[in-house]
Amino acid sequence: MATAAKAAQLFIDFVNETGSPYHCVTACTKLLKTCGFQELAENGRWSLSKGGKYFVTKGGADVMAFVVGGKFSVEESGFSMIGAHTDSPCLRLRPNSKMSSGGMLQVGVQTYGGGLWHTWFDRPLGFAGKVVTRSSAGKLTETLVRVTDPVMIIPNLAIHLQTADERKAFAVNTESHLQPVLCSACFEETEGEKVEKEEGILSRHHMALLKLIAKEAGCEPSEIVDADLCLMDAQPSNLVGLYKEFISSPRIDNQLSTWGAIQGICDFAKDEAAVAEAKDVALAVSFDHEEVGSQSFTGADGATLPSWLERTMTALQVPDPVKPELLTRSFLVSADCAHGFHPNYAAKHQAEHRPNFHKGIVIKTNANQRYATTPLTAALFREVCKRCDVPVQDFVVRNDSPCGSTIGPIISSHTGVRTIDVGAPQWAMHSCRETCASSDALHMLNLSKAFFTHFRDVDNSAAKL
Repeated sequence: MATAAKAAQLFIDFVNETGSPYHCVTACTKLLKTCGFQELAENGRWSLSKGGKYFVTKGGADVMAFVVGGKFSVEESGFSMIGAHTDSPCLRLRPNSKMSSGGMLQVGVQTYGGGLWHTWFDRPLGFAGKVVTRSSAGKLTETLVRVTDPVMIIPNLAIHLQTADERKAFAVNTESHLQPVLCSACFEETEGEKVEKEEGILSRHHMALLKLIAKEAGCEPSEIVDADLCLMDAQPSNLVGLYKEFISSPRIDNQLSTWGAIQGICDFAKDEAAVAEAKDVALAVSFDHEEVGSQSFTGADGATLPSWLERTMTALQVPDPVKPELLTRSFLVSADCAHGFHPNYAAKHQAEHRPNFHKGIVIKTNANQRYATTPLTAALFREVCKRCDVPVQDFVVRNDSPCGSTIGPIISSHTGVRTIDVGAPQWAMHSCRETCASSDALHMLNLSKAFFTHFRDVDNSAAKL
């Protein structure tokens, strides 16, 4: 429990610095730089060497870190990859967010992804994201902002104002019921600035909100050009349960996997003997926009990862005819959280496939290819888990239930790389605040380092059978 609690606290420290995909990537780069990883320019030429530690970002929302094995060779090596995503369902600021009703200033938001929107009611909300500012000289600059103070709230409707059917259904109209309250109009009239002629950004957002954003960005409200802001639970992540065996946190899906992959490759990189003996390129990557289909500039359903792999092979002087061979020796662990067995909803789980907390990482299988797992990739994964004493469970969704999907099938189809879908079990997936087990954070971390350390040996042993 002490070891699990330590791993859980590392994740809590990580996720308490996030709130948007941009902040997730920033937290990742902080870990990587502390561990001595060298940043590569996404728009520049790469120079790589055996034993080197590198990372690259894209759009501030994607991150890839990799370590070149000391014994990398074009004849025997491949990519040992763990993939995840940086985004989570949330409410995001509209381009024109200025709205009011009943003497209250409200902030217009869009729903991002498939959230459990009823969980956003009555929670103190902050926000995090990116703003673009224009200086007096006309220079455009991107700046991250993060407001952890509870500056917004979405109040529930009193029980006495609902019919029995309305209370039973709790049907949320995402257009009219989810617009947060920022402040009372009377306070804005007293404390706000009078703008004689509102234009540009000043006409699209409340001055009170712009002043708050400007304070965080270190600029004037009029210098803000645009913004991409994600609302978030203002309460920090914490350990809960009688024995503090659970993690209560926003964004467990899927920043737990992102953290595990990045912290895992950092732990692997610290093992100089393991890196010196490694043949593969150990690689951890996390993408934006998985929750909305991955089709974007920074999504997994695009050219980003194939391009990065190509550039890595070119920099390592892999001849063009040999590059496809190297990819056939590669392997991707698509890491995204799994549905843990819920004690209050036992009937929602397939009877023989009920992943439990504390029982290990979950292999996710779907005959309709919503997950990329195959019998061979599952067998190889189980062997890796044996090397690090990480327990393994299996998950299959009920035939009468819909099944989610991941970046696994997308990347596998684009690259032709063998892939498995796995994840740590959690409760309340896509809630404003989710729950997982502290021991499974440790399992995710141990698995990541073990995969980078042992996969090539496991794969070579399997090939000889």
